[in-house]
Amino acid sequence: MSERQKQTQFLRELIRSHDSDHCRELQVRIANAEQNERCVGSAVRLAFLLGLLSALGLGYSAVLVPEFFQSTTPVAVQIFSALLLTSGICFFSFVWLSCWYRSASNAIYNEGRTFIISQQKSAAFAPAPLPTTKAVSAEGPHGAFATVPLT
Repeated sequence: MSERQKQTQFLRELIRSHDSDHCRELQVRIANAEQNERCVGSAVRLAFLLGLLSALGLGYSAVLVPEFFQSTTPVAVQIFSALLLTSGICFFSFVWLSCWYRSASNAIYNEGRTFIISQQKSAAFAPAPLPTTKAVSAEGPHGAFATVPLT
């Protein structure tokens, strides 16, 4: 598990410990951001794989197709070239989109951190709960103690 995943899991547990509408909304936004990151990551891998296969097809054509360097380009070379260009454009577009989604999820994580910090600070300044019972001695300082409810 990466450091980012550990921090994200810890932040999730902290947010889950607070029960409010803002926490639930943060949880939904974090889940959506992570799903978008996974989806774009899959698209990046797919575009890279398609580009790799088309580059291998071009290399295969350059080595084994005898009319590769002639004036007319074979159809297979045109197809592989078009696939390589298309997958390259898609790859760089998806990498940019992945960076954008990462920055969006980082903003959501920072919002969650500031929320947790504000909750901790407000809990630190909350007044201590008052005791509900008082111990009184019935027989002097060393005698038996009884609890009497405060009213």
